[in-house]
Amino acid sequence: MSTPEQDSAQGSTTSITARLEATTSELHELEELVKSGKLDSRVLAEFRNAVDHIRNTTWAVQKWIGLSDQSGGDPFSVLPIMSAERVKRATQISSDLSLDLQSIEVGIDTPGIVDLFNAVDDLHRRLTALLKHET
Repeated sequence: MSTPEQDSAQGSTTSITARLEATTSELHELEELVKSGKLDSRVLAEFRNAVDHIRNTTWAVQKWIGLSDQSGGDPFSVLPIMSAERVKRATQISSDLSLDLQSIEVGIDTPGIVDLFNAVDDLHRRLTALLKHET
């Protein structure tokens, strides 16, 4: 007999599996649409970045699961890879936002812009301290 927690975990795994299967199917359909070439190149670049990000994340999760299953494997060895992926993604998003600011697609009225400023300011302070410490 299984516990409610086990049933919930099993249901969650089933739900994730079903979503992954549905998304895989949709990605195949999108591939055919993309091949038509009738789309905004910037949207395509953002899509490629998102796909690259999820590819790297799923690889890290798969690696984590594999190392967790192995006796003596260290699943925490994947964490630096995931951190490096977040840095890469943040760099890409920052570059994209800089272009948006130059082209006036993002402005003072853009929802969340103040929160973004505060987050970037905090990140800048922490990076400054880190880089001063390393040099």
